Amino acid sequence: MKQAIHISILLVVIILTGCNSFESRFYDRIDQGQINAIRNGTDTLDLAAITDFEWDSVLLIRGNESVPDFKEQIEETLNNQKSEIHWEDRRFNNADDPKLIYKTTDLPINKDRFYFLTPDKRLVEKEIESGIHKHKPAFELIYCLADSVNTRYWLSKKECKFLLRSNCQTAGQGTVLLYPACKAKF
Repeated sequence: MKQAIHISILLVVIILTGCNSFESRFYDRIDQGQINAIRNGTDTLDLAAITDFEWDSVLLIRGNESVPDFKEQIEETLNNQKSEIHWEDRRFNNADDPKLIYKTTDLPINKDRFYFLTPDKRLVEKEIESGIHKHKPAFELIYCLADSVNTRYWLSKKECKFLLRSNCQTAGQGTVLLYPACKAKF
């Protein structure tokens, strides 16, 4: 009987700690990358090596520490277009904009969410603890520019071979900066 209880507890621990292996792999790579960057000046992080599915491009939505990010606002970023129906009307009056193809849910406080676009144009969502408020070191993803004034938030898989730098010389502190291929030329 005791052995069965111990096995049950062990299984629960394994299941709970393995629920978000993407998050675990991502933050393990951030932590190790910071140590390597402190030693060597820079390191690299290939986001494709952390995922266990095929994808073509990715978008990161950073969560807030005090209020959730509403799905209606996230969907405009996901679809790379402004809705003709104001986000408040879509949220509070259940109005739908059929031009917004990709749909999502609200992003809870202290969470970040990666949106991966697969080759067959489906979205795969990977939610992680906030890389600003909940993990040390924090991480910051630098985006590409569409032109001299507009930021392009979707990154191609090729651009997700990040140059990694730390703004701190102490591991576990500061911020790890992730520069995509479009910004990695210094």
